[in-house]
Amino acid sequence: MEPKTSTRQRDAERTRAALLTAARTLFSTRGFANTGVRDVAELAGVNSSLVGRYFGSKQGLYRATLELVLDITPMLQGDRRRFGKTVVSLFLGAEDAPGPLAMLILSAADPEAYATSVELLRKKAIEPLARWLGPPDGEGRAARLNILWSGFLISWKLLPIQQLTEVRHSSTRRWLEAEIQAIVDEGET
Repeated sequence: MEPKTSTRQRDAERTRAALLTAARTLFSTRGFANTGVRDVAELAGVNSSLVGRYFGSKQGLYRATLELVLDITPMLQGDRRRFGKTVVSLFLGAEDAPGPLAMLILSAADPEAYATSVELLRKKAIEPLARWLGPPDGEGRAARLNILWSGFLISWKLLPIQQLTEVRHSSTRRWLEAEIQAIVDEGET
């Protein structure tokens, strides 16, 4: 027979994961201000008091969710010469997954969420990307990549431009891959 602590640990991990998944969905579709703790708990299928137990507050839940979705480590582990293609494939392959960009934009109007968003975007995305890019001007190139990605994702997902609906097979995809790769390759010349 399995010890009770092991069962409780698994249940706690499952509950925490369910809350993070529900929070990701709601923060990415409603934003911070329009998402309540009860909404997250209901979608996760748990009691709302568990948000406080695992995350302390709605703000703590937002922080934990954003830390999870802003992890760019998988992007940086492939072949540097194929980075543009890899990143665009990741973007286009995650069509149904609630994205971090939507969380950031939809939560920008709330001062607390805004401060957390700016801090974690820098810590979890811009700084690691800048280190990976290296000199010359790793931070500037990381910022330019963020601008390019943000503009593309906004135009594709949040405020869709009709011409981007078939981006998977279009010249836009090739253009985006090439522009991303050109920024990465600036450090190679």
